Amino acid sequence: MRQVISAIKMVQKILGRQKAEEGAPYRLSAHCMRVEQPEGALLYHTLTGELVLLSHEEEKQLDRLPGPVSPALGELAARWFLRPLAADDMALADQIREITGHLAGKGETALTAYTIFTTTACNARCFYCFESGWKKSSMTKQTALDTAAYIAAHRGGRPVRLFWFGGEPLMNIEAIDAITGSLLREGVEFHSTMISNGYLFDPALVRRARDNWNLKQVQITLDGTEEVYNRRKAYVNPQGSPFQRVLRNIGLLLDAGIRVSVRLNMDGDNEGDLYALVDALAERFGGRPGFGVYLAMIYETRGPEPSSYTEEERSAYARSFQSMQSHLEGKGVATRPPLGRGVAVRSCMADKDGFTTVTPDGLLGRCEGCIDGTVWGSIYSNEADGEMLRQWKEKNPPEAACGMCPLYPQCVRLKKCPNWPEHCTPIERVYREEKIRRGMLGSYEEWKAGQPARTNQV
Repeated sequence: MRQVISAIKMVQKILGRQKAEEGAPYRLSAHCMRVEQPEGALLYHTLTGELVLLSHEEEKQLDRLPGPVSPALGELAARWFLRPLAADDMALADQIREITGHLAGKGETALTAYTIFTTTACNARCFYCFESGWKKSSMTKQTALDTAAYIAAHRGGRPVRLFWFGGEPLMNIEAIDAITGSLLREGVEFHSTMISNGYLFDPALVRRARDNWNLKQVQITLDGTEEVYNRRKAYVNPQGSPFQRVLRNIGLLLDAGIRVSVRLNMDGDNEGDLYALVDALAERFGGRPGFGVYLAMIYETRGPEPSSYTEEERSAYARSFQSMQSHLEGKGVATRPPLGRGVAVRSCMADKDGFTTVTPDGLLGRCEGCIDGTVWGSIYSNEADGEMLRQWKEKNPPEAACGMCPLYPQCVRLKKCPNWPEHCTPIERVYREEKIRRGMLGSYEEWKAGQPARTNQV
């Protein structure tokens, strides 16, 4: 056995080493994922965050379980990859989650991450937009300056991460300039990322984004090849072909050293066309540093509730996702997400104490997916709605199927989350398992190349 990524130190310290009972039957932990490789098998523990490479001989011994732990697998047992036949893996994960959550949350009072709505207006009319029906408003220059002052006062002397969001954030460049300019003048260390359709960039704006906004990455959605994309995005008063303009701007961003993550929104209408789009993107941008593509499924007609789909439809969506993911990997443009580092104590930024959203009016919220009904404060006040903050930490209880699910240690489902349904679906499980698999492979490739693996820390 060779270690690719060590277990997270906090979890390792809590668990210690497991002592295998001689002659007792053991099995692979329910919280392990396995990916075959020519050299052997990668084994990842979603509770401890450890990734190891097994030899072919160790694989054979593993496949003979359940049974007594052989000398060759003794280290796997010591590191909790193997568990007694009757052990409650779910209870162990719950215990570790509670302890690490308590330790990780100590003393976190500074606000260091902000999703800023420069505007809720947009220059496109995507039919699937979750913001449809939202009130359209834009942040004034004064509110932007006040936002910068709030950020500087509440960062606890630490660097700050800014996420530009909308609407289309580039429809209010003045607000971005005001915030970043003020932070620069105050000597606040920061960097920013953005979710944008990419249409409004030009050479001068790309330079400003790099030099003044400290922009490091942009996520841009592409829904298909030129005809399909232009129809689905339905830009307001476009100049020429929006598709061609966005592709040009992707190139400009990459030239400036700004990473570009292309999101493919796939549904039943554009699935076939996306294969041609991936081919075109691979030909034009494949191999360029900072460029990657990832896949997202959208359900524009009925939503992701499990009851909305038949079992056949669920299976079909899962197969479509896996097929497209394989195509992305075959073309060499698939993003490789960082591998989760052990048990998750939070769901996302929404239940993280050091994060907040800022609306165009300067109100503070918890989730960019539901700007209304989540406000807990204001940049103009130090008062906080403790009840709202508490509600955003409430979690859905586990279901019966969670007991033996490898995703369980890294799965936290918030009751107020607008993006994931209350109950887990086969589509979601495939999506999350694929993400972990890609993270395993990416970490393994980095290890073989002698590079430090990219991981998400607890």
